[in-house]
Amino acid sequence: MLFRILIFLLLLLVVRALIARLFGTRRKASRSRFRGGSSRVRTTVRGQMVKDPQCGIYVATDLAVRTRTKDMNLYFCSEECRDKFLQGGRS
Repeated sequence: MLFRILIFLLLLLVVRALIARLFGTRRKASRSRFRGGSSRVRTTVRGQMVKDPQCGIYVATDLAVRTRTKDMNLYFCSEECRDKFLQGGRS
């Protein structure tokens, strides 16, 4: 009788672990919406972080607005920063 109870408890633990694994990621995603997070699935950005020469913000090269001048690549956080930099404005 004790053996059957132990087997039953072990089976319950396995089922609980499977349910937690299946529904655990969904629960975390739904919680982030209430903390001000985005409901979108986040992806990993590859590439190097570079400093925007106009405003000083660091941006990943994969997401940056790229401009080639003479012999170097410049990376900007936005088209607005790129345009200000190319016009010679510093602010």
